[in-house]
Amino acid sequence: MSANPLFPPELHTLAQEFLWNADHAFHDSSPFYEKLARRVAHDTHILALAAHAQKHQPAVNLLFAAAHYLLLRGSDDALKLFYADLVPQPNTQDDPYPIFRAFCLEHAEEIIKLVSTRRVQTNEVARCALFFPAFALIQQRIGAQPLALIEVGSSAGLNLNWDKYAYVYGARKVYGDVRSPVRLQCELRGAKRPVLPRELPRVSSRLGIDLNPNDVFNDDAMLWLRALVWTEQSERAERLQNAIALARAFPPRLAQGDALELAPRAIQETPREIPVVLFHSFVLNQVPEAIRARYYARLAASSAERLVFDIAIEPSAWPAPMLLRTFRDGAETQETLATCDHHGRWLEWALSN
Repeated sequence: MSANPLFPPELHTLAQEFLWNADHAFHDSSPFYEKLARRVAHDTHILALAAHAQKHQPAVNLLFAAAHYLLLRGSDDALKLFYADLVPQPNTQDDPYPIFRAFCLEHAEEIIKLVSTRRVQTNEVARCALFFPAFALIQQRIGAQPLALIEVGSSAGLNLNWDKYAYVYGARKVYGDVRSPVRLQCELRGAKRPVLPRELPRVSSRLGIDLNPNDVFNDDAMLWLRALVWTEQSERAERLQNAIALARAFPPRLAQGDALELAPRAIQETPREIPVVLFHSFVLNQVPEAIRARYYARLAASSAERLVFDIAIEPSAWPAPMLLRTFRDGAETQETLATCDHHGRWLEWALSN
């Protein structure tokens, strides 16, 4: 997209973000959002609404989630006729953008408030199908010790219940809890395969850290998580609802605060013989590089006389790589485990067994 002289510089950058998401994130995943994103990129009035997003928050996702949230909350508007999760037969024939635009302008005050105060904390439980092989690899390397798990950017902590889910990797064999209401299907691509144990790695403790954790018993917070799910993706929405129900039966332990402070403290409080595994997805990409460097420096400092692992799925490239950092006595090693789909639909393992 060439620079539009009528756009302020900040809106031009935001317009490019909408086009990038149309080409990469929404393409083949959400045709509806792809159409909207391409049109928003050329609309200064709607871009100005999205521009109220907090710094380092994905404004594209926030704008679409805000409109979705208002419709899910009960707004009776013609726009809902285009949403696959709101009507039995969504309108795929007419141009949705004029109606979307009118809706956003009519509800501009509410949308600005949502975009400026809410965060993209998509609690995508399907990513557990990406983390499970990484947990298994760590268990294979360290032996029988249980793992102390810390999720950074845990949102409602649904991924902390990963061992209460069922996993299917293309074949008929099911790993994990075969009776679980949360069943995750993930395609294995490429020639290499992760080693998937019959018994899941044991967990000694689990903790979620988030600046603004979401309470699974707060209906409005859960509605926002629901609004972050793209409208065509009914399976994602169903998984989310089932994971929330499971979390209400097994509430995750969450801590509110900055991982720069809380993660080293949690590591220090864990017995030295217990390996600590931190994991996160699409979280550190929302903070400046300097903060990411401080985070890893503190993990290295916390690894004196103990093992600390960090599993990261962050979009430094597309598709996203899954990186494993191992810290011991202040030293760090790094390896790429896989590339993967951002919603956990497929995994291409990179290591040879």
